[in-house]
Amino acid sequence: MRRITELDAIRGLAAMAVMIYHLKPQAFALHGVRVDLFLVLSGYLLSSIILKKGGGARFLFTFSIRRWLRIWPIYFIVLIFLILVNPYLGKPFPMDGLPYYMTFTQNVTRYWSDSTPAFNWYFEHTWSLAIEEQFFLFWPLLVVLVGRWPLVPISVALVILSVVMRSLGFHWWLLLARCDGFAFGALLAVIFINREQVERHREKIQLGFSLTSLFAVGFALATTTATLGMDFSEMSLLPSLMVLSWNLLYFGLIGLVILNTGHPSLRILRDARLGYLGKVSYGIYLFHSFVFIVLWSAARYLKLGEPLWLDGVKIGLTIALASISWHWIEQPIANLKDRFRYGTPHPSNQPLNAPQLHGARA
Repeated sequence: MRRITELDAIRGLAAMAVMIYHLKPQAFALHGVRVDLFLVLSGYLLSSIILKKGGGARFLFTFSIRRWLRIWPIYFIVLIFLILVNPYLGKPFPMDGLPYYMTFTQNVTRYWSDSTPAFNWYFEHTWSLAIEEQFFLFWPLLVVLVGRWPLVPISVALVILSVVMRSLGFHWWLLLARCDGFAFGALLAVIFINREQVERHREKIQLGFSLTSLFAVGFALATTTATLGMDFSEMSLLPSLMVLSWNLLYFGLIGLVILNTGHPSLRILRDARLGYLGKVSYGIYLFHSFVFIVLWSAARYLKLGEPLWLDGVKIGLTIALASISWHWIEQPIANLKDRFRYGTPHPSNQPLNAPQLHGARA
């Protein structure tokens, strides 16, 4: 059983990339496709857990409880905080969207309208967490019912569905228009769930992921360059393909990392500091927008302008707040997952030499 420590580092780098994008969106554009790296990782890690443990008794109940213990506590702590401080703001935010944020459905109205119910826009970035919660509401049951290999055509169909939905103009913050990242992650889970088979075909798999990554680099460069300056409020074919190209690139690169875990060339991804960023990445994701706006307001009041050192303070304070959240809130609550252990799956469902998975929010 091998621990894929490199995935913790990738999650940490993804969190930093999202934070830096929101810090300087004009300088680091790419239209927000950094979040898709999180989606591919979640699709792989959680689908692997389902494939490994899905045959056990009460699996769906256990999977849900363990995931809720990881995701819900600080999400709702932040939500409650926003509700409590809202009346004391200089210009309080409307609370129309609160029921949607409480149920992780904050963007579903975009299926039939051009807007979402008004709410605190500092929390708007949680759209990606919402679609993740929506996806893993039905995905575990589907995987348990169909098993390993039917996931291949199902995942391919989801990729096509996402591209088509975005091309038709559906907002790319909707699950049906953004599930290609999860689908690519699920394909990785199908490939790597049986490590013995992977080792037998290592050279072919290595070549496949290498060629995929090389093609995706060219594809991503071409589509990203072509969409620079475009208005993404309305999706069309070209922006839709741009999102697909980055998901394909993440699929190839993560596949190479998983295949070569432990290799000297990946030593940097086993750095403890990057691994720690991966550990606190959820807090970085949730808190960074609040830290940014508070320090921006303070700098404006003090007439400091926007100096480079202030950006460093924003990043440092965000990581510090995420660390406090991890050690004092998230980790103690996550330890409760030990009371909800997965049952032993039927021997026919147990993969051979499957890697130990870390970083999954389940």
